[in-house]
Formats: sequence, C-alpha cells, structure tokens
Amino acid sequence: MTSDAASPPLRPATAGRAVPGPEVPFSLFEGDGLRRAWAALGLGSHTRFRNVWRCALASFVCYAPMAVLAWRQGLAGAEISPTNFFADFAAYVQFLIGLPLFLAAEVIIDGSTKDAANEFFRCRIIRAEDAPRFERTHAAIARLRQSLWSDAACVALAYGISLAILVPQFDTNPLPTWHVHGIGSARRLTAPGWWAFFVALPFLNYVWLRIGWKTFLWVYYLYRVSRVRLDLHPTHPDLTGGIGFISETQGRFALFILAYGLSNVAAPVGYEIAVQNYDFTIMPVWGPVVGFIVGAPLLFTLPLFMFTKQLFRTRKRALAAYRERVTEHSRLVESRWLFGDGTLSSQEEARDIAEQSTLGTMFARIERMRVVPFDLRSFGQLLGSTLGAMATLLPLLHTRGETAAVVEAVGKLLGQMGGH
Repeated sequence: MTSDAASPPLRPATAGRAVPGPEVPFSLFEGDGLRRAWAALGLGSHTRFRNVWRCALASFVCYAPMAVLAWRQGLAGAEISPTNFFADFAAYVQFLIGLPLFLAAEVIIDGSTKDAANEFFRCRIIRAEDAPRFERTHAAIARLRQSLWSDAACVALAYGISLAILVPQFDTNPLPTWHVHGIGSARRLTAPGWWAFFVALPFLNYVWLRIGWKTFLWVYYLYRVSRVRLDLHPTHPDLTGGIGFISETQGRFALFILAYGLSNVAAPVGYEIAVQNYDFTIMPVWGPVVGFIVGAPLLFTLPLFMFTKQLFRTRKRALAAYRERVTEHSRLVESRWLFGDGTLSSQEEARDIAEQSTLGTMFARIERMRVVPFDLRSFGQLLGSTLGAMATLLPLLHTRGETAAVVEAVGKLLGQMGGH
C-alpha cells in the first residue's frame, strides 16, 4: 500500500496498547563487520568504556606508526614544509580528531535510529496490520548491514579513494611531500607513506563510508515508512502529526557531518593552503568547501519530504473538519449568549467558554502543523556542524589575508540569490 491511499477518517484517539513491533529489532550497526572485529579484540558491547577504548586504539594504530616511521626516516623538523610529517596538521585532524568523532557518531546514530524505529510502534503511528510488513523490512536491513558484500564494497572504495589521492603525487612535476621521495620515475613511497595509503587512510575512509552506507539504509527505512498509511494526529503538540521525533533523529547526524567536514574537507583544504601554498580562490580549493556547506544539511533534510504528501493531506482534512466543528460551536454559543434569554447558569457559561477555548487552541495547532517533519532546532544542529567544521579554516585564511576576499565573495553570492 502506498501513500496514495486515502487518509484514514478523523477519529478521537482511543486508548490501547502500542502496536507490537517486529520480532527482528531495528539496528543499523549491530553485527556488521566492524562490530564483529571490535568484539574479537575484546571491545564488544559488554566491555566497559568500550567506545573510549575503540577511539584510542583506532587513533593509535593509524597515527603512531606513521609518526615513528617518519621520525626514523628523517621526515621531521621544525619548518613548515610538505616534507615534514609533523607539519601536516591534516593528519592530526583526520586521525586524532576526525576518526574518534566518526566512531562516536556511530554510537549516537545507532541509538537514535533505534529509538525512532521503536517510536513508530510505541506511538501507534504504524498500524497493527502493517507490523508484519516491517518485520520483513527489519529483516532485510539486518541482512544488508551484516552482509560481507557491503563491508567488502566499503573496503574496496576506501582503498580506491586512498589510491586516488596517492596517484597524483607521481606526476611528472609533483610537489615534494612526506608521502613520496625521489625525482621523476625514481619517485617512491616513503615508509610513513606506505602506512598512510595502505593502512591509515583506508581505515579512515572505511569508517566514514560505512556510516554513509548505514545512512542510506536509514533513508530506505524512512521511505518504507512513508509508503504506508500512517496514523497521524493533526492536533499533536509536535505540530507534525506525531512524527516530530524523526526531526530529532536527523539532528543526531550532526556529529557525522562535523567529523566528515573536519577530516575530509577542512583538513585537506587547510593543508593545501598552509603547507602547499595553494590560493583559496581557485576552484579545486574552494569548491569542496562550498559543496559541503550546501550539500551536507540538504542530505539529511530532503529525505523528510517523503512524508509531505501524508502530512499535507492530514492537515487539509483536519482543517476542513475543524472549521465545520468550530463554526457550528461558534454559531451555538452566539445564539445562546448574544440572542438568548440570559438564563444560562454559571456552569453552562464556563462550559461554553472552555469548549470554545479548546476548539480555538486545537484549530490554531492544526493551522500551524508542518508538512515536513523537521524543525529549526534540528536543522540548526546540522547547519551548525557544517559551518563549525568550515570555521576552522578562518584563522588560516585570516593569517594569509584572504578573509576579506571570502566575505566579499559570499556577500556577492547572497546578493545574487536575493536579486533572483
């Protein structure tokens, strides 16, 4: 059944138990390849402070060997140079800040999406007759998250991205870096370069690609929910028919956005500007920044428009029904108060006033009902994480005297958008 089906008739809420949820619990991460690896290392779900230990172990394994190898190979010093490993602040950001943030974001996203999936049943947004359908959906997501093929695809893409970064450093006239040494055809990977491109970067890429894959599974789940006839309540205080908890769940992806922005956008761009002396005004430098600022919040906002049709129809039907009810009650009250004989008792007067006030409050709530289950607070979390990650570039741009140019470019862009 799709959302094209007729909306259920408006009816008063009835007391009763929550719709029984599917026997297969919803999760985006339980039992996948990385979780099984953590368990094999003694950092499974029953380990105390497991998340702290996971972050510490991942950062140590990725960064410490590179630092030791760079020091032993003489790729260290006090100067700011591409050949100085310890001047590469992008590595600090990626492996000492970004990687732990990715692992922390996984925990937050997993918990919030589990709660949201359960909320659909606890609040009876999904009807009892549709529960078996979601039993199959949960089982399908369980198979996908535990599939070896999905993990293999993420690993393959992780190495592909790593090699895509590595290959340009073997061009005919490349800039010298701590990744490679030699001249022309004699260029070879350094020892820390081997570790970076075949261990550290692939693992970092795998972690964020894995979360990206789970984000796709979550969007697929929301799509399946949006295609059944939901039991929405237009007078619900959350102003989204009772599914406002989806907005909170989307807001929990803000930490993932922050981690991605720091490690995959701000850190590489900052390294290009500070160490390789690239100009911020060239498109390969500013392009990723603009694309991230625009695309990251939209990625987690646009899927919620899948619920717009049902919310709009619910709001439209409710407004029509309540207009009729309010009009009838107002006509009755006016006839008794304005044109009656004045024999109303105080109890009858109080009841009329209370009913009129209640109907007015409910009608106003329906009028303010949103047709997208998203609020400004959650959008602010996503946008704040996006801009916060990019704000780390401002001190660097200021020291190079490029802040004014950036502000001027943004002002022109906003002016053009406002003009159109």
